[in-house]
Order: sequence, then C-alpha cells, then structure tokens
Amino acid sequence: MSYEEPYRNRRRRRRKPRRRRSFGGWLAEGLLKLLALAVAVLLLAAGALYALPVSFFAVEPEGVELSLTDGLPTDRAHILLLGLDMARENSQRSDTVIVASIGYGKLQLTSVMRDTMVQIPGYGSEKLNAAYAHGGAQLVMRTLNENLKLNILHYVAVDFTALVNVVDALGGVDLDITEREMERINRNMEAARAKFEAMGYSAAPLTQSGERTHLNGVQALYYARIRKLDSDFRRTDRQRRLLRAMQAKIRANLWNPVMLYRLGKAALGSVRTNMSVAQLLSLGAKALADPEPGTMQIPVDGTYTDDGSRLNVDDWRSNIEQFRRAAYGRTVF
Repeated sequence: MSYEEPYRNRRRRRRKPRRRRSFGGWLAEGLLKLLALAVAVLLLAAGALYALPVSFFAVEPEGVELSLTDGLPTDRAHILLLGLDMARENSQRSDTVIVASIGYGKLQLTSVMRDTMVQIPGYGSEKLNAAYAHGGAQLVMRTLNENLKLNILHYVAVDFTALVNVVDALGGVDLDITEREMERINRNMEAARAKFEAMGYSAAPLTQSGERTHLNGVQALYYARIRKLDSDFRRTDRQRRLLRAMQAKIRANLWNPVMLYRLGKAALGSVRTNMSVAQLLSLGAKALADPEPGTMQIPVDGTYTDDGSRLNVDDWRSNIEQFRRAAYGRTVF
C-alpha cells in the first residue's frame, strides 16, 4: 500500500458555501455603525461642553436691562424657569417661577411663590406672577434680580403643551402619588380631556397610586397643577418633584439615542428660551450630573405674613442669605 492510499480513502470534507449577506443586513449593520459614531460624537461634544466654565456664557445681552448684582461667585449660573398658562407671549401671568442654580455637578431648584409681593420695576408693589404679564421673561428676571440680589441672565419658558411634549418624549415619569392626588389629577383632567385628545395626546385617567406611579405627559401636567388639595406651597413642592423626576429619567437614559432625539425634538419645538443650543447643552450636562438636586422655596418660613391671597415678605435679607447658602453650597455675602 502506498503512502497516498490512506488519503484517498479519507472522507473529503465539503466546504460550506459562504452565505451572502442580504442588502437589509448590510443596511442594518451600516446604520448601527453610524448610530454608534453619532453617539460617540455626541458624548465627546457633551464632554467638551461640560468642561466649559459656568462663567463662559455670563454675558449680558446688549440693550436689555436686567439689574444684575455684581460681585456674586462665578461658579453658579441662575436660570429662570417659567411655567405659563397659555402659549401666547406676554398675555398671561406666570403660573410657575423656579430658579435653577447650576454648577459643576450641582443643581438647586428654588420655587419663588407666585403670590409673593415684590417690587416690579416700573409698576411698584405687585404679586410676582404679574411681572410676566407686564414685560415677559425679561421683566421677571429683572424683578428677581432686584428683589433677591441675583444675576439671572437666561430663562426657559414652557406652556402646558410644551411640558406634556417633553414628559411624553421621556416616556413618562415615575412619582410617588397619594390616592387623594390621583383623584384630583383625574378630576382636573376630565374637564380638559376632549381638548387634549383632539390634539393627539393621551388623556387616559390615572388608575393607580402609591410609590413610583407612572404618569404620562398630561397626567404629569395635572399633578403639577394640583391646587385645592392642600396649599400653594405643596403645589410648588410637586413641581420641584416633577422636575427632579424628569432629571432622573434623563440621567437613566443618557445612553439611549432614541430617547435623547425625541427629547431634543420636543424641547426645540415647544420650549421658549434666550439660550443658545451650546448653552443649553453645557449647563444641562452640569445639572444632569447631580444625583440629588436640592430644593427650597421662597419666601422661607418665618420671613413673611400670609393674608390669604398675598405673601408679604418682612425679611428679604434672610431669604437672600438662605437662598445663597443653598445655591452656592456656602455662605456668600
């Protein structure tokens, strides 16, 4: 037997034919690569914007009088957040006034009660929520700067539909809801159900309460607007809770490009602001880095009298000092 015989008798292995990738497969792979590249670019851009100092954008707009307070630390930016009743500019009072104080990985949310009596430049002593009707966001910023000795330069304003759009873009939020709050949400929603459903929003009643109850955009809106259940102080507390829940939802989905795209589209399409995209991203990245944002309200306890319809501040100095300690994390004079 020759040495070649065993090889002749050995069973030859057949090569498996190579599978040809379909056009759909190539397309899917290409899209995934593009998506990964886009996410990488966005993360690099976000990192670069996060690194920008807070003071980088602290430039007062020309021709706008905001009564800025000099000498405040430059490691915090104070952004005015406004919640409006209607979509038309300057046609209504502001329903919600919150100052967001942002630093590197720091976020403080301070509600300024809308019934607080303040000195509105050019109009005298009135409730804070009247400032928007008189002069829009610019006058609200100037009013807060003069009364609280601040240096607010920028604002973000949302009406009811804008808030609904943003919450729905996040896929809803989870909040601890009491049974009484659930009943009030549904009662208040009932009157506006047809209006929201006609615009394409889901206005389904809330069917559960308790810890981590899931709310869609319309339900979250009426949670933030609960008034008659307890007090306006509790109402502003709910608004801050909602903002914290929204911040937590974004933090948990920073690696989800689909959700980030929906959020950006909703925000750019319905939110009014005097901030550039770069400013929004830079300060937004810093705010998102805080795992436990702080909250407070003004006027603080023991500094005002309540006559049933107005809050008359007796001690502005104490409010300014407590706000600065909370916003800057230290005593600032």
